[in-house]
Amino acid sequence: MLKTMKGHNMTMITFNNDEERGNFQVSMALTMLRSEVQSGMIMCDPRKGTTVRTLARYFQGLKKTRKGAYKQLVDAGVYTYLDSTKN
Repeated sequence: MLKTMKGHNMTMITFNNDEERGNFQVSMALTMLRSEVQSGMIMCDPRKGTTVRTLARYFQGLKKTRKGAYKQLVDAGVYTYLDSTKN
């Protein structure tokens, strides 16, 4: 849930449970992976973590390259589902 604190210009995201937190993490990682593949720019510092490694925790057998993982997820319909839930 997004909250804007009264009198502040800061927005906070709060979660009711670990499932909501995990769903948010997957959604953000999928969005970042798509941006990385389309723009060619890496969004994360690879020394600290990558979008592919984050997504590999949720999608078993995910390819190890950004383009390969993205294509695999597109073919599996993950992005179709993601886009339909955002609208």
